[in-house]
Amino acid sequence: MSGKMAIVIGVILLGFGLAAQESALARYLGFQREAVAAERRGEYEPALKNYLKMLEMIPHKPEANYSAARVLALMGNSSEALKLLEKALSLGLLLPSGLDKSFESLKALPGYQRIQALIEESKKPAGPNRVAFTVPEKDLLPEGIAYDPGEKCFYIGSMWKSKILKIGRAGAIREFAREKQDGLRSVAGMKVDAERRILWLASFVAQPWGKVAPDEIGWTAIFKYDLRTGKLIKKYESDNREAGHLFNDLTLTHSGDVFITDSTRGEIWAILHEADALEFFFRSDEFMYTNGITTGSDDQTLYVASPGNGIFRIAIPSKECRLVSHPAEMTLSAVDGLYYHENSLIAIQPRYDRVARFYLDKKGFAVERLEIIEAHNPIFDFPTTGCIAGGTFYYIANSQAYRINRDGTLFPAEDLKDVVILGCSLEPEKTG
Repeated sequence: MSGKMAIVIGVILLGFGLAAQESALARYLGFQREAVAAERRGEYEPALKNYLKMLEMIPHKPEANYSAARVLALMGNSSEALKLLEKALSLGLLLPSGLDKSFESLKALPGYQRIQALIEESKKPAGPNRVAFTVPEKDLLPEGIAYDPGEKCFYIGSMWKSKILKIGRAGAIREFAREKQDGLRSVAGMKVDAERRILWLASFVAQPWGKVAPDEIGWTAIFKYDLRTGKLIKKYESDNREAGHLFNDLTLTHSGDVFITDSTRGEIWAILHEADALEFFFRSDEFMYTNGITTGSDDQTLYVASPGNGIFRIAIPSKECRLVSHPAEMTLSAVDGLYYHENSLIAIQPRYDRVARFYLDKKGFAVERLEIIEAHNPIFDFPTTGCIAGGTFYYIANSQAYRINRDGTLFPAEDLKDVVILGCSLEPEKTG
């Protein structure tokens, strides 16, 4: 999850009273609060000061560039406003409601044609738009998807209905786990351990995905299912609900170790196959909400999406952690699902309405090139996660995760659509 989840995470952090004043997330949110409050009061200089502090932390953040540009325009600094506005749009910022009226003064500038071109470009679909299959269950609100090469079938988890579907090779759909079976709640990240015939998944309780009782807040767990029998093997629950854990996504090594993102805590947890127990693995104050996670080619490396500020690379044996660097003209922010494939990272960025492929250098420390797999597809409605099957990337195109009313009820059926899974080949195109 990402996008609107950034707002939710701020509320959760405050609600659980996390001592995170020194964390990157706390600092960034602090600058943001000060900037927004000052701008609302019409105090543009302090607003700009705080927006620039945000940009100092994350120069490639499209939203921060846009906010700073807006204040500069209001202050009459049109040339600098134009530069930051162009950067925000070039990085992938979407404007569903159009440009803010504060930018009217920029229209007379020679460089404004570039702004218009970027806005038009952001509306154009890009990618093959190949529908792999659909699930005719409009109120599913799927978050996780996994592929089993053994049976050549998919598993899809539901946040709204707290259940798991199995889609066979012929397209037949059945329930693998019924609603709230075995204590399931909103189902998030899922992975298949094909060798050991296990389905791993993360589950949690959080608003707005269903009515939440006060005594349920903070509950989260990892489930381990036997693919042969469909029965639950084991459930690994957090033993400290008051701490506010939220297990979101997970990845597997070839030896059977499981690594899990704990989003609200900004942590990584693990279930090592020899110990078969949930244990804390790693935390960094530089994490700004942990979400998607994947292993590298050698099983010694983790790549972790920190939607606030990018993607981190963690060496598993030493726990050395560093941000993956990248050229200034691209952003690794707002990543939800994250997957490693042939020295590249496949990243779903729902806030920017796209699926991107970031090609790494030989050491895996830096991004060298960006390829847009799919963008601005009319089918998109908060794309979330995916899975790789052979040389094809399959992903949930329309989770409809936020089609929820203020009172916690789901949108009416006529405003929802069947779930669409898109597929895109990751193999290089043949020419000649």
